[in-house]
Amino acid sequence: MHLIKKAKKRRIFFLLLMIIFLFYIGLRSKNYEKKYTVNNVSITERYLKKEREYQFVFEVEGHTFFVPIARKYMHKKSFVKNIEVRKNDDTICIFPESVQFSFMPLCKKNNEYISYHLIEEEDIVSKDYKKEYLEDEKNFGNLKLYHLNHHKYYIWNYKGFWVMDEDNQKEISLFTNDVYTIPLATQVGDFLLLADYNSRFVFQKFYVISSKNDKVRELLLPSELPYESYFLGSTSKKVYLVDKKNKKEYEIYPKRLSITNVTQNNKGKILVNGAWESIGMQSLIAKEEKFSFKKSISYVLEDEVLYAITMQNKTKVSNQKVKEIVYQNTDEVYYIVDDKLYYYNVFEGEVLVMSYFEWNFNYKNMIYVF
Repeated sequence: MHLIKKAKKRRIFFLLLMIIFLFYIGLRSKNYEKKYTVNNVSITERYLKKEREYQFVFEVEGHTFFVPIARKYMHKKSFVKNIEVRKNDDTICIFPESVQFSFMPLCKKNNEYISYHLIEEEDIVSKDYKKEYLEDEKNFGNLKLYHLNHHKYYIWNYKGFWVMDEDNQKEISLFTNDVYTIPLATQVGDFLLLADYNSRFVFQKFYVISSKNDKVRELLLPSELPYESYFLGSTSKKVYLVDKKNKKEYEIYPKRLSITNVTQNNKGKILVNGAWESIGMQSLIAKEEKFSFKKSISYVLEDEVLYAITMQNKTKVSNQKVKEIVYQNTDEVYYIVDDKLYYYNVFEGEVLVMSYFEWNFNYKNMIYVF
């Protein structure tokens, strides 16, 4: 009798293990592709496990719309439950609806993909989809502040930085004489790295500014670096600098105030689509190469027009003449128009952040967004 009870317990135990295993197998993330139709719109829904990204392709009346969304895997499929299509002679917009995803309208006008914020016809995109901001102006130094979007900004003022967020404004002074251009300045994670422009031809230290507390520290260099150098690119923690004169590549870790020569056998290294590759120093010097990464969404300028680029679509997001992209991530982009800084994201559209008259003439590498 005792042996029978033990056998039953073992069977129950193994059955529970099997149920847990099957439950785990069923819920763990995996690649999939599913095609279905909603209101005469053909939908291809994918999940890419490696990228942790959902992709939706909508096809209607010969038009294709593509939406990538970074998201953890969900066991359900067929997320789009309804789609409305609105159109006129030159414009078509679709309005996907889902409980799990916040889709925005997707539009084409004159056969060009454009942000729905640029659609003026209210019978196609109503005001309910567009958020309006009052331009409540606030002055700080020579800046006019409008909507800071809950970010922190470092603005170069030729001797240091004006620093501001929603609650505070301050100034960080670094140099005694005016420095009009700062090509050897860059943003690395939570830090701002800037060469010592008090020196004229070579420098022996970087200033490292923490965006968390605005504390300024000094990264002392083991040997002099020439201003004939450039930043190759950065990861979340480190930045890589090419010394063109001495044919060396350095890895700089601002948080730890360290710098390391990573040149070997007259070769450096570079990130190409997010993967490290060896590269000859001559190529780094002659071509001034830059890191590249795989991104679901990136922003580019073409003939002063700002576009959002995905795997399949190029979407115009502003009607203004854009001079420079200042900062971007997958959610938003900051850019200069005349003497004004704007940001754009798909939910709010184009929003004025601040203006500075000096940006009419000098704007490159002068604005940092954290």
